[in-house]
Amino acid sequence: MRATTAALAAWAVIAPTAGTAGAADDPEPTGNKITTTHWQGIDDLRQGEWENLRPGAHGTLGVRSAGGPTTEYTDPFGDGTAVAYETGTWTSPVVETGYAVDESITSWNATTPTGTWVEIEFRGRTADGAWTKWFVMGRWASGDDFAPTDGSVGDIHRTSVDGQNDADAYLFTDTYVAKSGHEPEAFQTRVTLYRPAGSTTTPRLSGVTTMTNEYLPDGAYAGTSDFTLGRAVELDVPGYSQLIHIGEYPEFGGGGQVWCSPTSTTMIQYSYGTKHQVPASELEDVVAPNGDPQVAYAAINTWDYTYEGSGNWPFNTAYAHRFGLESFVTRLRSLAEAEKFVAAGIPLVVSINFAAEEMPEAGYGTDGHLVTIVGFTAEGDPVINDPNKATDADVRSVYTRENFERVWQTSTDGIAYVIHPHEVKLPENVPGATPNW
Repeated sequence: MRATTAALAAWAVIAPTAGTAGAADDPEPTGNKITTTHWQGIDDLRQGEWENLRPGAHGTLGVRSAGGPTTEYTDPFGDGTAVAYETGTWTSPVVETGYAVDESITSWNATTPTGTWVEIEFRGRTADGAWTKWFVMGRWASGDDFAPTDGSVGDIHRTSVDGQNDADAYLFTDTYVAKSGHEPEAFQTRVTLYRPAGSTTTPRLSGVTTMTNEYLPDGAYAGTSDFTLGRAVELDVPGYSQLIHIGEYPEFGGGGQVWCSPTSTTMIQYSYGTKHQVPASELEDVVAPNGDPQVAYAAINTWDYTYEGSGNWPFNTAYAHRFGLESFVTRLRSLAEAEKFVAAGIPLVVSINFAAEEMPEAGYGTDGHLVTIVGFTAEGDPVINDPNKATDADVRSVYTRENFERVWQTSTDGIAYVIHPHEVKLPENVPGATPNW
């Protein structure tokens, strides 16, 4: 399960953009705003500035050549050896939000061959024109080959970075939270690509998404949205239980309740067919006596070694990209917007927390949980693949629209993972969904 990092307001407007984000054209009466800015593919990435990078295969950016800038990094979870890396850096243009940003999350799509990795950063510009420092939003490597047998440089341990709080902001694992009076009104995102000095292998960056939002006053939840589909729709998404993994891999949380995020991510990943599934060879050594080794594999490969959990939101979407899926973290403002994704063939992982009495049909309460929206009944109630069930057969659940929408919006302001193959297109006219609005 994933505990929330801040008490969030309930209703939001996501602003449309044309490559970069701007203020909402038609905000809700409350004035709350959310923007989701995408740079997806080489044409979007060209809007930023590059240092020692060059375009590569499939619309990506990679480190240009040997002899570029170098730096040393000592993996805090490694053997204490400082490793020299050649680097290349992409920096976004300045994005004017048109409102005071209370919170921001950045997600990314990158491939990282063994020994390579990427660092993602965010900074804001406050009303007085001053820039905050660069906050590290994550250090990501998709693999865990920490000590290759050929003696080459191994993977770093993927990690968030603690201890970054200052006068401007808090950094809670994957979420930038501005301090009162220091809310940014513009931002930049930066990605640095690292490869071992002298190597010809490079990580490749294919996309970056930064979501920013403004809080609403307490009690401003707008209520249950209208059911816009008007018919039952349910996607073919496998149901996986996190609870069948209790006791597995204690060094990675021991399964059970702490694996809700990778379990939900895996449900969506496997709904798109064998092309996007973990190769059988990768699962041969995974110990999962009750089945679904792909879930244990996802938990291991989304593990944040500082957070000591597999619930880091952008780590989960970055993991999905490893298997050929496009992915990002955003916020949606209602189940009516979620319906559009389902109608387009895209299930959603969403983050919630609630007391047992707030959603009694679930049969439990939680201080942080991830579930998957896979459809809607003819009455408009969400069909949920809830991994917090005893068996795979029990995962499919139907929760009351009023209850589910309220706890989703009032607990996390509508946090969602959007994960899809390139050929499964995002819905049109859904703010926050489509790159290059």
